Amino acid sequence: MEKILFDPGYSTCLFGISDSVEFMYSAFEASYMPLKQKKFQFSVLIQKIKSSLKRNISFYLGCLLWASYIKCGENKEIENNPCLNEEYNEEVSLEEINYLVDFVRNKLNRDSKYYLNKPYEPDERYLIVLETYINFIKGNKGFVQTKTTDDIYLPKNIKPIKKADAEIIKTKIENAISKKDLTLLFDLYGYIL
Repeated sequence: MEKILFDPGYSTCLFGISDSVEFMYSAFEASYMPLKQKKFQFSVLIQKIKSSLKRNISFYLGCLLWASYIKCGENKEIENNPCLNEEYNEEVSLEEINYLVDFVRNKLNRDSKYYLNKPYEPDERYLIVLETYINFIKGNKGFVQTKTTDDIYLPKNIKPIKKADAEIIKTKIENAISKKDLTLLFDLYGYIL
């Protein structure tokens, strides 16, 4: 049986995602200063947060794209699955993604209204990616038993990849990884969602 990697190289791009939204926002919330300064600080911070959100969500989109890509071919053995034979804990597996969903849907909007007097309107694709990824993790039970591509569950809202598009997707994934810029993967969003 042929083999395929669990991770096409996304882990090499995670360094660029290290300035996590939660870390930045926690530092902002912990700072004590007059409201006028806090409003100014928020106006600067929101641009960094938007950029970090896109990088984080691009990683999740990338995982969905890779799973769709490897699922569209013949059954292959999955190599280097770090989750294999681990114990699945749904709450732990979804902790970060649930934080991002709440942050994008509620917290950022509430604070933007408070500090900037205008709502935060996220890219509608962000919540679709995040909610699809939640179903992806749940359906695969954290990949603890995923040994082959046939074992991968894709949520119902993911469109099957056409054979003609598979190479386009693979090339774009490789390009994003080589440039260490997973935000490029949003060019592929329409292929699966």
